[in-house]
Amino acid sequence: MNIDLRGARERAGLSQAELAAILGLSQAQVSRYEQDPGAIPTELLLRWTQALGTDIQTLVASAIPLPPPVDPGDPYRQLQRDLNLLEQYVTDSFPSGELNIPNNPPTPNDVIKQIYRYRQKPNLVLVGRFDSGKSHLANTLMGAKILPSQYQPATRVITFVKHISDRPSWFEDQVGILAEDFWTRDEKGNQIFDLTLFDSQFWFERHCIKAGSLEVLRQHGVHDHVSEVKIEGHSAIVYVESPLLKSCNVVDFPGYSDQADQTSEDVKKASSAIQIADLIVYTSPVNGFMNAEDFSRLSYLLKVLPSPETYNKEFPILGNLFVVGTHANPSISGTDISSILQTGSIRLYKHINETVLVERSKNIDRPIEKENLQMRFFSFWEETPRRWESFKKELVLILGQSLPKARKIKISHEISLLKNEVPNQISEQIRAYEQTTSELEQRQQELEVLEKEEPKRRALLKQKRLKIQKRITELQSKTQDSFQQSYTASIHVSAVETMIRNRYRDKKDAKEYAAGYLTEQLQGKIETYIKENSNSLKTDIDEFLNTYEEVFLKLPKLNLGSVSIPFDPKGAFIGGLAGAGSVGALAVWAASLGNLGAYILVAKFVSLLSALGISISGGVATVVSFVAAIGGPITLGIGLFAAAIFLGLALFGESWERRLAKKIVSHFEEQRVLHKFLQGSEEYWQDTAKAFEKGADAVEDQFQEYIQHLRELCSNDEISKKKVERILLILGELKAFFAEIPWRGSIS
Repeated sequence: MNIDLRGARERAGLSQAELAAILGLSQAQVSRYEQDPGAIPTELLLRWTQALGTDIQTLVASAIPLPPPVDPGDPYRQLQRDLNLLEQYVTDSFPSGELNIPNNPPTPNDVIKQIYRYRQKPNLVLVGRFDSGKSHLANTLMGAKILPSQYQPATRVITFVKHISDRPSWFEDQVGILAEDFWTRDEKGNQIFDLTLFDSQFWFERHCIKAGSLEVLRQHGVHDHVSEVKIEGHSAIVYVESPLLKSCNVVDFPGYSDQADQTSEDVKKASSAIQIADLIVYTSPVNGFMNAEDFSRLSYLLKVLPSPETYNKEFPILGNLFVVGTHANPSISGTDISSILQTGSIRLYKHINETVLVERSKNIDRPIEKENLQMRFFSFWEETPRRWESFKKELVLILGQSLPKARKIKISHEISLLKNEVPNQISEQIRAYEQTTSELEQRQQELEVLEKEEPKRRALLKQKRLKIQKRITELQSKTQDSFQQSYTASIHVSAVETMIRNRYRDKKDAKEYAAGYLTEQLQGKIETYIKENSNSLKTDIDEFLNTYEEVFLKLPKLNLGSVSIPFDPKGAFIGGLAGAGSVGALAVWAASLGNLGAYILVAKFVSLLSALGISISGGVATVVSFVAAIGGPITLGIGLFAAAIFLGLALFGESWERRLAKKIVSHFEEQRVLHKFLQGSEEYWQDTAKAFEKGADAVEDQFQEYIQHLRELCSNDEISKKKVERILLILGELKAFFAEIPWRGSIS
């Protein structure tokens, strides 16, 4: 029977709990029947329709199917063909053997891993409050009821929805429920969302705890579902047919709690969206649109949302952000909807313009005006097409044209770097090894000098390592002292009262947003201090790495034009950082290197740089997302979304501004806001110290391998000659391999 029990209930203005009480059922039973109306007994259906003030005939007649799916076309078809051609070329072009030399150049295997990442479609991530209709919106966009949706908090797992054509041949089911350890973790215990793991049969089968049809998702992917066997899944992968999914993956996260509970598992899962979001759809009901909680969430997400504008100057400013006012039902006039959206966007702009938007403007090298943010606000009500026509049109434009173009530009730029940069590096190595066979005496003298200088070099390096650790400690203290002074100057009753008087005329607005605005300003202050002090560390890191380069300046040159076998301390240092969970201030040093094309195959490091806002493909190379390292109100557990604390405040006697200021200052003290920000800063600098040691150890290990390599080359003339011939053969093949990469790189 084609009936929409959920829609009928919502049109009647009842929650699941209210309807359950009327019918004498549990809320879980109401939820189950709404998801599977065919299972409802006839007698119960009669009582159900009476409770809703309707009858079965009307209910059947009013069952409205979902509108046609959003269809941005198939914008990555040509890119996938180009990548397939590249993969075939790589598969057919493996070199004669493996190299075992210092500064190994990239290999075809490295290129294959990069191709897997290039094949991943962008992730459209839905985030918002638990009652904001995220899953229903996602279903509407896909044109099918794929994700469970209901009035109460529904989504329990992170759900990844991909096109059926993306399903591996070895997986025959539609849904897989995955254990928490499906995702690997970095050294700090943070989950790493690597979507290429979906294609690894061994890994998937090891961590998939339940597979089957969409019913499996309904049984184990939502809260309070009646099920005989309850399993603790963390994520779910779903493969379905939908035109939308040819242009993106849809990722549905558990909704943010409406309580100041930053430790709940659902909140942790929702906050983890920052790692994988290429495009964010943030949902907030028009009734209570854009409250203080929404502001803090959006501020956090905007700091870490990728900037396609960096790759494609034609990309609309903030084009990968959609703020959607849901539940925009026809009882609210179109004029009121427009006013609600405009007011919400203006308030958000005023809230984050001095901090988040300023930094993002620097990153994309384009000003972000109030109008740019206003254009990212949309309404949604499924049954009324004109209520979400502009949202649909803009989504089709971004997913079908703007974002694909930006991604193709980025990928083409990186592959071009492989074709040009890597062969140049290999040519330098080839030149040095070609000279080795005829200049063995030169290599022997180089080795003698290196070994003679070794005690002095080790002592100098030890001294410089200690100097940098001391410098990091100084910068940590400087950061914390500066922030503590700013906090003391701004978080006292008189200063807060002045801020309230200057910014808010309306008491309700002040109660709702003032605490969050202060937190936003504090966040901006600590990020500024961290950025300034991180920049000052760059010189120390360069000086440390130059110690290795200075050693080579002392090497003798027996013959004019003789070159030494190259050693790349920066590359070795970057390789060491790739294994660190967080690199702190060293990300600023990495951004200062300029063209990072030589290192784009260090995949873990590239992912880390991307998360921290560093462009490796041209454009502005700056770090904007210190929040990803030090945390913000969300990750630090500062409960600043409790606007109800201030809404019930009786404002009489003293001025309402002063009474509110006192309450805010008291609330900050109770929340230990100063301590938590200082704790976040301390962790940032501790990460810096640990990452530096990893990088320094990696450089030293590779330098010792370099010396040992020279010993092997100098040990026996005949053996050395054969070894060098083998090295030259493979280097020559690798140079040709990279130089001849077949890449059309079409941008259209």
